[in-house]
Amino acid sequence: MSDVIDASRTLLQTARELDELSKRLLKDELELEQLEIDVAEHVENYHAACWQEHVDSGGDIKLPSEAIRTALAHRSFDRDRYRRYLALRAGRTRRKQRIGDLKEIVAAQRSIVSALKTELEASEGPQPQWSTP
Repeated sequence: MSDVIDASRTLLQTARELDELSKRLLKDELELEQLEIDVAEHVENYHAACWQEHVDSGGDIKLPSEAIRTALAHRSFDRDRYRRYLALRAGRTRRKQRIGDLKEIVAAQRSIVSALKTELEASEGPQPQWSTP
């Protein structure tokens, strides 16, 4: 019986962590949404400005490669906002990975509970339904 209690306790702890991570992920996604738009617009405007400078110079000013233009655009973006953008993206990746890990834990614990229930039914007969289908 302690195996069922342990599995149930693990399921509850995992559910709480999943809930917290999901709420934090949503909050970060909402903040990141506007930052992604701002960064993309800034990069596009920077690329267009580089092209315009190239055209206006009659081709005398070389157009940097796209990677260099993007890096320069990022460098010229507001430093604090760009750092926040990078932190939110990294946090999103970590949270999504952790949510995936927690889903695997939940699946494993559900299998354990199911196996214990089957074992209990085999030794003591059918048990009352704990949930409705």
